[in-house]
Amino acid sequence: MTPIRQAMSMELRLSSGRFSLAVALCALTLVLAATITDALVAALTIWGALAWYRYGRPETVERAELRATLGLSRADGVRGRVALIGLETVMLLGTAVLAAPVSSATGLGTSVTPGPTFVLSGPPGLSGALIALAGTLHAGLVLVLTGIAVGGDCLTRRPARSMALLSLVVYLGAGLLSSVLIGLPLAAVELSNGAVMTYLIVCAGVAVLLAVALLVLRRRVRAWIRRLDSGVAARAMSAA
Repeated sequence: MTPIRQAMSMELRLSSGRFSLAVALCALTLVLAATITDALVAALTIWGALAWYRYGRPETVERAELRATLGLSRADGVRGRVALIGLETVMLLGTAVLAAPVSSATGLGTSVTPGPTFVLSGPPGLSGALIALAGTLHAGLVLVLTGIAVGGDCLTRRPARSMALLSLVVYLGAGLLSSVLIGLPLAAVELSNGAVMTYLIVCAGVAVLLAVALLVLRRRVRAWIRRLDSGVAARAMSAA
């Protein structure tokens, strides 16, 4: 089995155009945040939700053969693309966090708070950095849930165009549901002028949910790889 870093490096070579587009989107977001508005932050998580489709769609016979010439199996390709999607997701979320201070530093102010579907002001005295952290953790949770739902269909076979729509539906559905589950206790804290510590506890809960979702995604990736390996073994036995 190819080491994960090598697999990701190879996949980066094969998908350099798609990854470069994400880098360009992040750079454009920061430039606009410094000069005009930070509104493009809202598009970053949507772009991240489409990552599984975007990196799975170009999978063709020719690309599979090219991957084989590089010494990568289909399972290595899945592992490499999962790692690459993870790297891109961190980059997108990091850009969303940076856009707010960049916009504030230039005197434009912030119009968008990092997060998939909801914005909460937080109790009085709560720093904007903590609110941004909570929104970013929430966005990360929703993106991981999206990957759990659609990742297997996008990476183990060439996804149909309908998977792009399904990815957005799952993303929005997970965002709305988690917003209700997370937003209700936070709203209660705000209305009751609760202590900042209560807000921190709820935010820590989001971080725990994100960690659990990452573990589930890891198990799902292993299941996808086992499915590919079993398919290869079955074809080898039938050929023999």
